Amino acid sequence: MRHARPSSGRVTYFDWLRGLATLAVVVLHMCNKVLTDHPVYELGVPMVLAWTELQLLLTRWAVPVFLMVSGALLLDPRRQPEWPKLGRYIARMLGVLAVFCPVYACMSARAISFQAIAKGLGDALCQGSWDHLWYVYALIGLYLLTPMLAGFVRAASRRMQRDTLAVLAVITLALPTASSVTGAPIARLGWVGFPVFYYLLGSYLHRYLRLDGRVRLVGLGSLVVCALACAAIVCLQWRYPKWLIIPESPLVAAWSAYVFLAVREAVGQRVPPRAIASASRLSLAVYLLHPLVIITLYRRLWWMPYETFPPVVFELVVLAITYGVTFPVASLLQRAPVLRKIL
Repeated sequence: MRHARPSSGRVTYFDWLRGLATLAVVVLHMCNKVLTDHPVYELGVPMVLAWTELQLLLTRWAVPVFLMVSGALLLDPRRQPEWPKLGRYIARMLGVLAVFCPVYACMSARAISFQAIAKGLGDALCQGSWDHLWYVYALIGLYLLTPMLAGFVRAASRRMQRDTLAVLAVITLALPTASSVTGAPIARLGWVGFPVFYYLLGSYLHRYLRLDGRVRLVGLGSLVVCALACAAIVCLQWRYPKWLIIPESPLVAAWSAYVFLAVREAVGQRVPPRAIASASRLSLAVYLLHPLVIITLYRRLWWMPYETFPPVVFELVVLAITYGVTFPVASLLQRAPVLRKIL
């Protein structure tokens, strides 16, 4: 299935997906920060249930979609991946780590000091910084694998690509989820990260699939099953079911693939509005900056649920402040001479 491109050759629905995913990931971390910091009995079952379902519906597809868009772009058979260009991508991610790991270390230490900066640089080497930076390390690995994966996509038939995705889904999604459910150290048949699955999935979806009845049934059915399972765990066990709604979850994978195709179907060839286009352009900068704002609100200013504002109002205020601070700062930093090449 071919997709029309604008005169510039740009696939516009990728901009829609990146922009929407950028907006969604801010909501994800806003909700997730409170849920991971407070047990269910403290927040109450209704609020935990509402936030869990909100994350699943509106945000948990965001990071898989980022990876799928990268795969659809870089594994395009019409493009030959070149090491000089991939080298620039890798250098960009290394620059991100070199700048932001010290920033996060200083934030954690509540001081700008040589010791904090040195710790941040050490964290960059051993992946010891803030959790969300796993995505940057994943991109470096994917860029290194891109020539091999692109060669596979060019040479393999559609059926072989589909079968490979099925095997990767078992290794990177099903087995880790089964291990989380049972608590057993189930063997994973070797180590291949789930980002590789999403990277290849994006290429496969872009080239071969459309939003037909079967895709709708699988995607929306996975959403319903996951939502019901989350509700059961929260209400009956008073636990936050994080393992159900992380990217390794097969249910989230199916839901994310549906979102990818549904957005493509909905927007067609339309150029995104300015807000979505800006979010797409600033996606990496926003991804790196928004945790600083959320951490400042929740930990440095001691804002706590229900104490500063009533429920719902509190979340909307935090979201408005996070958007209102992160996007202008991201735009300014992207213009700074030193940061322009990495953001």
